[in-house]
Order: sequence, then C-alpha cells, then structure tokens
Amino acid sequence: MSKNSIERFTGRVVDYEKFRPNYPKEIIQILKEKIGLDKKWLVADIGSGTGLSTQLFLENGNDVFAVEPNREMRESLVHHFKTYRNLIALNATAEDTSIESSCVDLIFAGQSFHWFDRTACYNEFNRILTKNGHIVLVWNQRDPADAFQQEYEQFLRNHIPNYQSVSHKNICDDDLRSFFADRPMTKVSLPNQQIFDLKSFLGRVRSSSYFPKEGDENKSLYDDLRLLFEKYAISQRIVFKYITEIYIS
Repeated sequence: MSKNSIERFTGRVVDYEKFRPNYPKEIIQILKEKIGLDKKWLVADIGSGTGLSTQLFLENGNDVFAVEPNREMRESLVHHFKTYRNLIALNATAEDTSIESSCVDLIFAGQSFHWFDRTACYNEFNRILTKNGHIVLVWNQRDPADAFQQEYEQFLRNHIPNYQSVSHKNICDDDLRSFFADRPMTKVSLPNQQIFDLKSFLGRVRSSSYFPKEGDENKSLYDDLRLLFEKYAISQRIVFKYITEIYIS
C-alpha cells in the first residue's frame, strides 16, 4: 500500500466508527457452510480499519491478527476491543504482514482490497496461509438498484474529482477470478442497510476516503447533499441500502 492510500483515512476515524455499515453476522454461518470455518482457525483481517470486520471473528472465538497500517484506525480498533484476549493488532500492510509463514487459516479483507498491490499481496497471502487456507474478500456495495443510491452515485461522479479513481467499483468479478488464479471462487450476496437522519447521513459521506476534508469549498457540496437527502427522506430518515458481496476462495 502506498503512503497516500494509508493516510487517506487519517482524520476520518470518528465518522468511520459511527457511520460505516457493519458486516452481516450471517457471514460467519456462510463461511462455516462453504469452507468449514471453525473457531480454532487463525484469521488475518487485512486492512482491518477500526474493526468492523474483525468483530465478526473475535465474537466467533477465533484468534485474529488485525493488520492495519493507519495509526488512528489501528488505535481505535485496539481501544474498542481491548477486552478481547484473542486479538493481535499489527502495524503492517497487505503486502508485508509481518505474520509467520504458513500459519493463517483464513485471510479476510473487508472493503480494503482495492488499496492493495495485487501481485505483492497475493504472494504474501500465499506465504502466510496454511496449505488448505482460504481467502475471503467482502464489500458493502451500495445497492445499484435503489433510486436514492443511483442519484447519490451520480452526485459523487459529478462532484468528487478523484471518486472514480479510488472506488472499489473499479474491481469486477473477472478481476477477482484473475486474482484468485487457480483457486476456485464462490460469490454470495446479502442485503444490508443503515437508517440515517441528515446528520448521520452527512457523517457517512465524510467517512469516505475520497470526500474532501473540511473547508469552505465544501459548503456547496453539503448544500447539494441536503437537497438530495430531503428528496428521498421519509419522516426525516433515509434507508441507505447495500448489497454485501462475499468472494470466497
């Protein structure tokens, strides 16, 4: 990961913790059914951020390496899960995890894979995985069939110059099949959602790495976002819909 990508979330941790979506708890059951996930497995959560995905495996009883190079995000994770004895937080990257070779049963990356150098991280993943280990990549993808999300997507394209260059939507299923190479890939999709008032909706927007940090030039962006919110709000709330896409190999 480049220094620029690592620092993109600096200063966004509070909004990230409060307003980013959780991952459906059903993921654990799906992994049990598809690949035999067991609480004895050692999990490496790569690009763990504040721990939204890490929590799934800690609560399942797994020992977890949380690999996160951004200091603020990693410190938030450590603080939030300080009572868990089955967590080790590492200041490391997907390309150089610092984890011992051939010891990890499951590599999980939630919402972070598009930041990785694919060739370097694939080599690193193969180094740390056990012989029969698995890789799981997950995104909370904004639901493209939802009318609000369609208009919000167009807003981002029109107003945020670097949005398209850093969006995980640049990665398609064929890219992932290529990444997994000779490893079989299974895809599972789940519905997910958040409910926001105006304040929390704006917090959700600010949590994104591509959204400009606070400044006078943001006023027009916020004005347009308020208009978009008001267009779709019912009783001063909107339903922010996602499809959680799970790629299992």
